[in-house]
Amino acid sequence: MSEEDNNQKFETYSCARCRKLKKRCPKQSPACNNCRRAGEPCIYPGRAPRRTKRELEEAKLRGEFMPKKRFRGKDMGIITAPNSNGAGETLGFTPPSTTAATANTTEMEGTFPPSPFPSTTIHPPVNSVLPATNIPIKPPHVPVVQGQLEHELHKPDSTPIRASSVQIESITGIFKGGRTTPWLTPEGTYKSIDRSLYDRFIAAYFTHNHKSFYMMDKVAFLNKVSTIKDFTAMDEVYEDSFIFQLYMAMAIGCTTLQRAQMLTKDEEGLSDHFAFLAMKKFCNVVHSQNIETIKCFLLLGIFALFEPKGVSSWTISGLTMRLVIGLGLHRALSPRRAQNTDPKEVEMRSRVFWSAYCFERLVATSLGRMSAIEDDEITVPLPKPLYPEELDDLDVTNMMISLRSMSGRIYKKVHSASAGRKQYTMDQRHSIISALRNEVDSIYQEDRVKIMQKNDQLELRGQESISFHTSNTWLDMRHAQLQIMLYRPSALMPKPPSDNLVRLGECCLEALKHTYTLYKKKLLPLNWITLFRTLTICNSILYCLCHWNIDLVESKIEIQQCVDILQHFGEKWVFALRCAEVFQVISNTILEISLSNGQVPNMEKLTSELFGASDQYQEVLEENEVDVLWNDSLL
Repeated sequence: MSEEDNNQKFETYSCARCRKLKKRCPKQSPACNNCRRAGEPCIYPGRAPRRTKRELEEAKLRGEFMPKKRFRGKDMGIITAPNSNGAGETLGFTPPSTTAATANTTEMEGTFPPSPFPSTTIHPPVNSVLPATNIPIKPPHVPVVQGQLEHELHKPDSTPIRASSVQIESITGIFKGGRTTPWLTPEGTYKSIDRSLYDRFIAAYFTHNHKSFYMMDKVAFLNKVSTIKDFTAMDEVYEDSFIFQLYMAMAIGCTTLQRAQMLTKDEEGLSDHFAFLAMKKFCNVVHSQNIETIKCFLLLGIFALFEPKGVSSWTISGLTMRLVIGLGLHRALSPRRAQNTDPKEVEMRSRVFWSAYCFERLVATSLGRMSAIEDDEITVPLPKPLYPEELDDLDVTNMMISLRSMSGRIYKKVHSASAGRKQYTMDQRHSIISALRNEVDSIYQEDRVKIMQKNDQLELRGQESISFHTSNTWLDMRHAQLQIMLYRPSALMPKPPSDNLVRLGECCLEALKHTYTLYKKKLLPLNWITLFRTLTICNSILYCLCHWNIDLVESKIEIQQCVDILQHFGEKWVFALRCAEVFQVISNTILEISLSNGQVPNMEKLTSELFGASDQYQEVLEENEVDVLWNDSLL
């Protein structure tokens, strides 16, 4: 051991960054090796502060934990626990010489973990229940408590083995939103919101988001909204599922108007505020385990698409499809049951299923993962209009279903592990890709005609849509992206021939061009779906560059546009900004190559940038659990 090692100082507790990433910390002082390699500051906060007795008592009242009651006999204790009737159940045994002991002490666990939130006096929420008495409590208006979801304030000691409880725990662990609200006064109460603003967000959701996921009865829902006299006093009048759906729909509508830059800076924070209010009803909604629960899951998943940290919508989509399949929504009702069921209810079952299908397929294919359900297992019919006014909307909905189904077929036949295990000849592989390409082109032509007709109608009415659903550019972008799925390296075609790579390069440049056009027109949703698709396109472009199947100067322009898009995600999207830095370096490297006529040393530098020579960038990918890896074996 060197003298330098002997003089090395070590901290007693891990640094803050290693704790957050759940990594083993070397604990070197003043900075650990993990933080040094990442180029991040290393802070040692020391041991977490312990809570006082008073704070522990307050935590007990909030239901964060239940104190264990220990019953001691004279020679050997009998440990009992309360059952559902409040009586004690024997968990140990009683020696013959000992009678059952009475409770004489109540002790708290000495190892109770410290709270991660600042200590403060927290009153039980409205309609809450004290865990020891089951007596409802309705306190007067108190300042808002931030930092935890509503159901986290009333956790039992352990998670019950029930579907709803497991789902709640799963989403609590991965969904980072809904814990805080920026819409507070200095006194800690909610700021007032004008009724017109509520109506504006609701209208934005149904105009621009509802068409993609048509699971809600728009007419019935809006009629119910019209009966609301006071948005701050809905608890006593409306069911929890409706309140959740209303607030989450407004949160999503707010993100749409924010993308179109139609809100003030203060109003942009309302999306987080509405999500906070919706999540107060989350626990009760999940326990219902019915179609309304599925609608709420879908709205939560759509909102989670805009969550900068992590892809929680992946977990949400999986839970949603499990519940959908469990309720049998993927199967058509038998003729007898359909005859005895209200036609509107039959139609809503169909709409809820196809909405869940579209959302789950969107998330799965964007991440390059298998779907939760095979198309061959689906027998439920496509959505049909209940009212004449729904014809236009359902055209968009069914167009979305068609695109999601197409992307799923491409994944299964081209990218799945089973496709790679098939003993196909090269001619058969080319035939599969050619047949899928014909399907893609056919769908594209049909949808293009429909979108042109809708745009003509809007023009006649003198209207201008801020929705991408009626955008020719959006359809062109999706057409190019589906072709990228076909032609990029895959399990079916690990090493595409030169002709395929030429087409792949053309599709990549076309997709980025359309993406940038949508971005400039404020029609591009800046969520992680867009982020991952952009990364996939750039990955494919760089693969083509290394094989000299794409023009360097053209790619330089497109990648620079990609950098502009990633930078526009905002400061909260740290991952997008760090990706933008990497692509900027690659763009500069391409410029050097183009100026030096593509000399080999420069190409090696480009390859080094492509496959992630930077440890810092690899760590960014790992921290965000990104599937679009630069050192993928196929690339």
